[in-house]
Amino acid sequence: MKIATNLSLAVQMLAFSEGVLLAEKSGIPREIAVDVLTHSVIGSPMVQYRGPFVLKQPEEAWFNVNMMQKDMLALELGRQVDVPLPTTAATNEYLSAARAMGLAERDFAIIFEVLARMSGVSK
Repeated sequence: MKIATNLSLAVQMLAFSEGVLLAEKSGIPREIAVDVLTHSVIGSPMVQYRGPFVLKQPEEAWFNVNMMQKDMLALELGRQVDVPLPTTAATNEYLSAARAMGLAERDFAIIFEVLARMSGVSK
């Protein structure tokens, strides 16, 4: 269950990041996008908890990129039991990119920054 839970956390963080960046690049201030999304129908407990990390990362990771990527062994389990995990696979690539950018020890919410850099958005 831990692996199933954690893959969902990472996927939710990536989807939330996409929404925030789409809003921001469309002219909505990041702070407003985060507030609206965390208090909307998509505001799961994880989004409410980690969503604000896109505004300010914690000094110390609560669950770092390396730890989250370790749980992406869900991809192998999915292959073994014939369950496709396309969003998990995509999210795993962003975790790999975070590691390549030297962000492995940051909270896994740092995937927002990875996507932001790819989008030409700076903090």
